[in-house]
Amino acid sequence: MEDFNWIFQFLGRLHPLLVHFPIGLLVVTFIFELFTIGGKRQGLRDGIYWMVCIGAATAAVAALMGWLLRNYDDFTGDLVNYHQYTGIATAVLGVITALLLRNVVNKKLPDYRVYRFGLFITVVVLTIAGHLGANLTHGEDYLTSILPGNNNTYDNSKSVAL
Repeated sequence: MEDFNWIFQFLGRLHPLLVHFPIGLLVVTFIFELFTIGGKRQGLRDGIYWMVCIGAATAAVAALMGWLLRNYDDFTGDLVNYHQYTGIATAVLGVITALLLRNVVNKKLPDYRVYRFGLFITVVVLTIAGHLGANLTHGEDYLTSILPGNNNTYDNSKSVAL
């Protein structure tokens, strides 16, 4: 089996490439969903349905690739753990949100409120996972180092050490 570990390592290294697709889909879905509040813009409903389903499925694939990256490459530490757990939570919440939306569409749920809450929570957890991933990639002070009054300058050596 040792001879095939490179395949898992290679697939894991696709995580940074794959992870941005579900992020974009789920965030745009949330924005589109806001446009439908109050029964407005119902023409978006079919697109929203497919974006939630595809976003949830690709979030699960991205989480799997992230798991492979962590387990078949050299990533350790609390920040990696937190990113992994929030990434997995995003995938699970995305699937639950897709199921909630399907139940609304099939009239098993009376309205969109529970689904919208699920979508909101999914996007919040996704944002946290994305922030932690950016910290892993660019360093914890990547955004704040350029702010006026911040005496700390961005030090790329922290990112290189990861």
